[in-house]
Order: sequence, then structure tokens, then C-alpha cells
Amino acid sequence: MMEDRRFTFLFRTCPKPEKIQRWGGKVYHVSRYSQSVSAVVPSAKALKALLRDDDLILAERDRLVGLPSPQLEQIYRVPSIRKKSRSLRQVLPWNIQRVWNAKPVSNAGKGVRVGVIDTGIDLTHPDLRGNIKGGVNLIKPGASPQDDNGHGTHVAGIIAAVDNRIGVVGVAPAAQLYAIKVLNSRGVGRLTTLIKGIEWAIDHGMHILNISIGGGTSVPGNLVAAIHAAVNRGILVVAAAGNNGKANGKGNNLEVPGKISGVVAVAALAKNNRRAPFSATGPELTIAAPGVRILSTFTGGRYAVLSGTSQAVPHVAGAAAVFKQLHPGLSLSALKQVLTRRARRTGAPHLTGAGLVQIR
Repeated sequence: MMEDRRFTFLFRTCPKPEKIQRWGGKVYHVSRYSQSVSAVVPSAKALKALLRDDDLILAERDRLVGLPSPQLEQIYRVPSIRKKSRSLRQVLPWNIQRVWNAKPVSNAGKGVRVGVIDTGIDLTHPDLRGNIKGGVNLIKPGASPQDDNGHGTHVAGIIAAVDNRIGVVGVAPAAQLYAIKVLNSRGVGRLTTLIKGIEWAIDHGMHILNISIGGGTSVPGNLVAAIHAAVNRGILVVAAAGNNGKANGKGNNLEVPGKISGVVAVAALAKNNRRAPFSATGPELTIAAPGVRILSTFTGGRYAVLSGTSQAVPHVAGAAAVFKQLHPGLSLSALKQVLTRRARRTGAPHLTGAGLVQIR
């Protein structure tokens, strides 16, 4: 099958699409920030010939990536949200208050660009549209990055739902959101598309990347190259630990990109500040945030309650946006130190990293 012949090749010196084309390969991506080329290889014979090239470091299948088994629990329309709060005023979700230890400051995160690499964002949502400043659709190039799943919109609301007296409020209510759509309506995409999203973020000057995506536990060298290209340019990459953890907390089961060095890997906490039983564990964990029964924005101008490490990540991305606004000259390493030093210890580091992310 054609799908089985999609590979990404990492060269030693520079990307060499012409070598792949010489053997009949159809190139569909040439990286601008690493020495990689993605292509459909016509046959096993062509692949063997390419693998003999002395300039080739590795060849990897262009595997699928997707949402780490999010748990959708409930969907609300605006009237239901208002009824839930017993007033016409905005809801302050427990998780946002937990991170701030107060109500968020309305202009928190102003001027900080946060790329949401996900299923897109609901571009017309009344609680988000004021903060959405751009984006790209890498699933259907040329189309808008409109969310056709709901996951990306939920993540975006946790980061930066506007403080506007309706719906909910995010951790950084004034941060600038960029919708980088790399997953389809089923929450599935390809590794190369994720890498394209990271490269788009580099090109467009993102300060922070929120990647609530799981790509398995084996580490692809080409994704490592893309992540390191972003980190080396001062972009804070925040990613999900994964939802495949064991209830007893044993084992190293973090997923990529969370387990890649240089990434801020986020575990999920329940309302009692204990690790959620599904949250992946391992030595690469950096920090933790609320990830159980999280109320946020959803497609169609609605709101929803979801659980997962996907929901934990945007709390940390939002907190980073707040600190970035307050101290714009912070280096990437200093920004990470602020996040981890302010965190409240919630358990062993391999379970929840430095602990609960805190702003105040």
C-alpha cells in the first residue's frame, strides 16, 4: 500500500531530495530547519538503495500521531453555562483559580504569541475570537484552520479565553493565539505534518508552543530535530505526558513529543492535587497542572468538560505566557526555572515533575 511507503530521511549535511527522486521517490516535504526529506518511496528496492547512501543518518516511517485519548464528559451551550453559575456572569473554572490562586489579571499574557498545534480553533467563538491572531491549516493547505473536532478549541480556551463577562476565562486572558491545524476531524495526523506545524511556528515567531498530541513512546529522530530547532530559537515547547499511565504510577510511559529533551512535559492532576490515574509517568516529566473535569471552550460557540494530559498542558503554556509578558527579557532556561521553582510539590518527580504550576 502507498501509505506504507511514506518515509522521512535525515541526511548528515543537508536535505537531498534529488537523491530520493533519482529512485522514483515522490517528495512531499523538505525541512527548512533540519536535514530531513519526507517522500513516498516506490519500492523496497528503492528503499534499500537509499539506505546504502553514506550521507544518510536514518530513515523512519512517517507514522501517525493523534490526540492522547481525551475524555469528553459533557458539552454545554452558553445558557447552560450561565445557569450552572446561577448568574449571567462569567464562570471562573476551579482549575484556572487553582493555578492563579486568584482570578486571572485581564491583560495577562498580552503581546505573547502562543501557537496551538492541534485540531485548529473555533475562529468565531465569542470567548476566543478577540485573541486569535492567525494560523494555518496543514491538513488542507489553503483552507482556514477552523476546528472540526473540538479538542484544539478546548485547549485554546484554557490558555486564553477572553475576560469578557461571558463563558469562561483562561490562564492568560490577553495572550495571542495562533491556530496551527495538524490533526483532522478525527484527531489524527502524520508526524511530518506535526513537524511542518513546528516549522510554521518558527517562521512566524511564536514565543510558546502548546502541543497536546501523542506520538507513541519511541522517539523519532526527525521530530527531535524539529523540536530542537524550535528550542534553539528560544521557543518554549510545552507538551502532554500522555494518557497511558498506570494507576499505580509505575513505569516510564511518557509519549513524544513530551519525552524529548528540551520539552516541558506536563502531567495531569485531579482536583485534590493528586496525579490523575491515567497520567503518564517517567523521569522526563517537568511539571503538572489540572487535567480532570476541565471546563473550557468548544466548537460551535459551545463549552465542554474534558479530562486528559491535553488539558493540563495549556495551563502551563498560559502560565508561561504570563511570566513572558511580565519579564520579556527572560531566556528560555530562565523561563523554565520560573515555572518549576514556583510550582507546588504534589508528589514524586517521576509522577508529577516539580508539581502544580503556580502563578501567584
